Amino acid sequence: MDWASPSTVVKLSSAGLAAARQSEAEEITLPPTTAMRFKDLGADMLGQFKAGAVIPVEQAALPETVDNKFSLSITTRSGVKVDLTLASLDDGMALQVSASGELNDDERNALSGLAAGFQAAIDGMALDDQQIRLGGLAGFDSKFLQSVDFHAAVKQSTLPPSTQTLDFHADGTQRKVSIGGAAGKAEVSIDTSKLESLGTREQQNKAISSYLKEFDQATARGHGDAKLMTMFKDAFSDMSRTSTREAEQDRGLSLPGKWTLAAEDHAALTGLADFSASVTQAPAWSNPLRLGEKDSFSYEVSQNTRTEGERRDDRTIAQSQQSHLSAQFHEPLKKGGALKLDTTPQSQNYEYHLIDDTASSNVELGYKDGKLVKASLLQTASQSEQVLKFMMGKLASDKTTPTSHTLARDLMDSLALYQSGAPARSADETSEARDERRKQSLSALSGNMFLLATPSELAARDSL
Repeated sequence: MDWASPSTVVKLSSAGLAAARQSEAEEITLPPTTAMRFKDLGADMLGQFKAGAVIPVEQAALPETVDNKFSLSITTRSGVKVDLTLASLDDGMALQVSASGELNDDERNALSGLAAGFQAAIDGMALDDQQIRLGGLAGFDSKFLQSVDFHAAVKQSTLPPSTQTLDFHADGTQRKVSIGGAAGKAEVSIDTSKLESLGTREQQNKAISSYLKEFDQATARGHGDAKLMTMFKDAFSDMSRTSTREAEQDRGLSLPGKWTLAAEDHAALTGLADFSASVTQAPAWSNPLRLGEKDSFSYEVSQNTRTEGERRDDRTIAQSQQSHLSAQFHEPLKKGGALKLDTTPQSQNYEYHLIDDTASSNVELGYKDGKLVKASLLQTASQSEQVLKFMMGKLASDKTTPTSHTLARDLMDSLALYQSGAPARSADETSEARDERRKQSLSALSGNMFLLATPSELAARDSL
């Protein structure tokens, strides 16, 4: 593919696509699936930058009617904006590229370095069972690139026809993903402007795994759409793997921290960058005789961290996590039975469930003249399920089951022992042994800081 011509839109027929991929076959039949049509094209486009291809300045308009579209917009540190678009139309493809100015060698290399990430994002969305694959784009080289935006719009074979969309933005202070389609919408927003509270890679992986478990539990309890939640989980995982305190420059972040936290501070935090995330399923009205009974699923989760103080020795640290699940759904009276609601009284035998769950976790640490003077943890989990039972369309019962649990802990004893300068456990304990004991104890404590949404799980933690 040669971008040197004045036209910035390259239309490829079946034969043209074969030539662009340097196929040795004399003829090619365009692959039938969306995934195959876009195979390697995104990576090939970005690969042209490393080869030194001349990039046109102005963009020509794409055809008005396209089946599927993938766009990548990149702004370099010097302010040059580069736009790439791939689209399928009829039996061919349209490829578009432009740059607002000249690129230096470092910028070209940084752009070509996104080739695998761009292609992975395309491949994930082009699958019939779509996946969110944004880790490669999220890890852009911030030394030479300022921001990265990716947009995908893929037609779905639903009735009525629909389009699945994905929008991703990343810069030095944030990462954001928005997902939309017939099943509903999801959003994940990560604040990468604060580095001081970030944990190790191991700690972040543990926190992400803990949250993914919570998401699965919410989906099962609220009868959420599994495919939509899977895309949400993928987005949350990719966006939450940010820089770490082991290597703060490794994931596209270059902002300095406020001041360095101690190991005991990190043990009381999740290690993740602050975030807000939500999943909202498209509502449905499955009972034609009771249109007020909608089937819906809404889940929200977030984290916020504050580090304050005139100086490090007088610092205060607070981190809050919270989640909320709201869901309504119909179920047959007999488990495993069929639910076929229509306008006949005989079909009106069912249960209607209303779920309302909340959970929170709040930790606070305070220092005075370098000494820990406050360390507390407060976690709550409450669940409420109202079940309306109907027989032949008449309300037979209305039962609400609330459960809750609160865990309150003073962390002073757990953390003060491991501050710098704390005495050894025994006279013959070596400094190496003490450091290892300290590391293991703080790691164990860290595992108890993650949000738990069910009262039974929180009660089990409270009993430890």
